[in-house]
Amino acid sequence: MGATFGAFRTLLLFTDLNRRLEQLAVSVSLEYRVAERITLVGAAGAMIAGNLGNAPTQPGGVASLALSFLVLEQGTYTPFLQFSGSIAVSAMRAADLNYVAIDFRGGLAAGWTLFERFTPYAVVRAFGGPVFYGSAIGTDAYHVQLGAGFVVGLPLGLDLSAEIIPLGEQRVTAGLGISF
Repeated sequence: MGATFGAFRTLLLFTDLNRRLEQLAVSVSLEYRVAERITLVGAAGAMIAGNLGNAPTQPGGVASLALSFLVLEQGTYTPFLQFSGSIAVSAMRAADLNYVAIDFRGGLAAGWTLFERFTPYAVVRAFGGPVFYGSAIGTDAYHVQLGAGFVVGLPLGLDLSAEIIPLGEQRVTAGLGISF
């Protein structure tokens, strides 16, 4: 189980207009290990503040379902490789218009666990899906993310995590998780 705070920024392309989207969000997640290498994650949260173009956004919601698969376990000279796929839906209002985005995302993370507690990784993701804003239908300008993150295992089953995505759709997240 976990809680995450994040901020993201991207450019949305519509037929007659382009809009920069900047948003803060919080979410909670529940993770279930289906098998030794397969994990299912459900998350829900709130879009709490931001801007779409020049209009401030009103609070909204977000929900996602993700599945990850450990493709390659970490070896002496090889990193772990993990594939993930997800679907997410977010909704809010800006400038008295409804905003709804549907996102399909696939990613690959590679990294090492060091000292049995610190796991740095690199990540690349590709995504797409429609964005509905009022009567306009658009999409993200970038369709990719490239960045890095880490997880630190703490006593009592706690984990701290952070991720910085400077290329493509930009994102910064920090989270706290607990295993039981």
